[in-house]
This record gives sequence, C-alpha cells and structure tokens, in this order.
Amino acid sequence: MCSLERCLRDSSTHRLGLGIARDLRRFLDQPLRNCPNSGTLQMTTKLTVGIVSRTFFNVSYWAAIERGYFSNEGIEVETIIYGNRSQVPLLLGGDLNIVIGTPEAAIENAVSGGTLRIIGGNTGKLTHSLIARGRFERVEDLRGATIGILNMTEGTFFQIKEMLSKHGLSYPRDYRVKETGGVPPRHKALIDGTIDAGLQSIPWSYVAEEVGLRNLGSIVDYIPDWQFVSINTDTRWARSNRSTVVGFLRAMIRGTEWVFRNKQGAAEIAARELPTPLKYAERAWEYYTETNAITRDVSISQPGLAKVIDVLIAERILPEAASRDPGAYVEPDYLREARRLSQ
Repeated sequence: MCSLERCLRDSSTHRLGLGIARDLRRFLDQPLRNCPNSGTLQMTTKLTVGIVSRTFFNVSYWAAIERGYFSNEGIEVETIIYGNRSQVPLLLGGDLNIVIGTPEAAIENAVSGGTLRIIGGNTGKLTHSLIARGRFERVEDLRGATIGILNMTEGTFFQIKEMLSKHGLSYPRDYRVKETGGVPPRHKALIDGTIDAGLQSIPWSYVAEEVGLRNLGSIVDYIPDWQFVSINTDTRWARSNRSTVVGFLRAMIRGTEWVFRNKQGAAEIAARELPTPLKYAERAWEYYTETNAITRDVSISQPGLAKVIDVLIAERILPEAASRDPGAYVEPDYLREARRLSQ
C-alpha cells in the first residue's frame, strides 16, 4: 500500500493533502498525558520559550516548570537562552513561540506594522546596580571607560545613558559600550576585565560585591519605573494556539504566586538555576517580593511601559508619530482569560 503522502501526492489536491498529512503526522507525534482530576488523556503541546539569560526574573517560570504547572496545562516547555540576539526573527520565524524578555523589540516591531505584541508582564521595576571594577570609586570616574550592555537597541543601554548623564557623562563622547549579552556573561566580563562597568541585577550584584567589585549606585534611584521584562509573542501564532497561550499564562500566574508564598523553595530554585549561593538567592527573594519588582499578577506596569516608549522615541528608534499609549503594544485578552480561569 502506498503511504498517505504518496496517495495524496497522486491526487489533484496534492498540495492541500500534503499539508493535511504533515499536520496529521505532527498530531500523531504529540505525546499523551493524563488530564488532572480525570481519567481522560490530553494532548501535550510542545512550546519553545526564549529567555535572555539566567537571572532572578525567570524564577516564576522555573517554578512553574518544577511544580508541574505547565504540565497541568498540557504544555511541555523547551527553554532557549537567546542572549543578545534579536527576539524578532526568532518569534516571527517560529524558532520561539514565547519570549520572556525585554519589551522594546516587540514595541519596535508593532510600530513597523509587525505582529509581535506583549501579552503579559514580569518585571515592572529595575533591580540593577551599576557595578564597576575596583579602581572606579564614583560614577564620574567612568569617563573613558567601557560599559557592558545587552545590545544597542534594548535593555541596559538606555538605562546606562540616563544614569551616567546625571553625572555629566555623555555617550559616545565620554565612554564606550560593549555588547556582552545578559547579566551572567556581563559578570564574567567584569571579572575578566574586558569591561569596566555594567548594570547587574540582584542577586548578581551581591555576588559582584563579594568578589571585590564596587557598587556605584542603584538604577531605581534614577529610573523608578521601567518595564524591564515582558512576555511577548507573535499574534499570528497566538491566535492559532489560543488555549496554549492562555494555559502558559495560567501556569505563569501560579508559578509567580508560588514564588511569593515560598521563600525557601523559590530561593533554592534560583540558587540552582542562576547559579548563586543560597544566601544571595534568599536576599534576592526578599527584595523582589517586597518591592513587587516581579509583578505578582503577571501584569504590565503602565508607567513602566510608558517610560520605555518615551525613551525609544527620544532615542529615535521609534518615530515621533509612534503611539505613546502602552495599550497600542499589548494584547490583553490572553491574560484576561487566564486570570478568569485561575479564579
């Protein structure tokens, strides 16, 4: 007997048939799992999730994996660390389904007429300190220095510029920048001496101080609101996979709530995943939960996102005519439904 694809190829509608065959094979390849609280079987959907680096911002995500919250939603996640690469082609090309990363790229894509949108929040306040090698005692001493950043279009680059400008330092006149990727590789670059300073989030800033690096100040004293991490996706994919997106957000809500309620367990996850000494992970938990830096309800900080938009326009990355309304870059329905189903 000929194969399903061979038979379909011989028909007048072979292109449509081949598509059906591929979809059928993909369907049959999906593993089955027991549906919670029932004896029925449920399909498990594989989801590829991108994160920038191993930082405390991702503890809720790791907790949702470890506690089985994604599994309960019929989701199997694969985590990809994409570093300082652009999330845009990865999302649009289907290499990543969801990104837990900076919102700037999604905003820029939306302004250009693209399909990326923010569907949830994660970190609505900055938790970074400006960490420098020991010979730098003040921010003003960084004149002529090399500062590590994520990249030139998102993340810490804009915050560094604003912070240093308050001390009379202007880019590129007074200092250089070097793309290092996220916080862990930036920590290594500081230790190795390939950069002189960089913004490091808690608890990496604690680790830096222990090894003799100098803390020159907290960024939140300069920028009180900034949507640093958001949950982003391609709305074309999301519309076709609505139940999966809602399930992902439900799991994130549960994971975040568990983190807020379980200091020791959350700290142990952070200590293992970053990795970092447990004492620093415990201090980090106290900071993130007490300041609501990680938003407990997975919401988006409206003032934080508005600040990001204002900076992107001021930096001429977005045109002056771009909407300053945070809602223009957010698709709220998925989170709204996830919250309703979580009650």
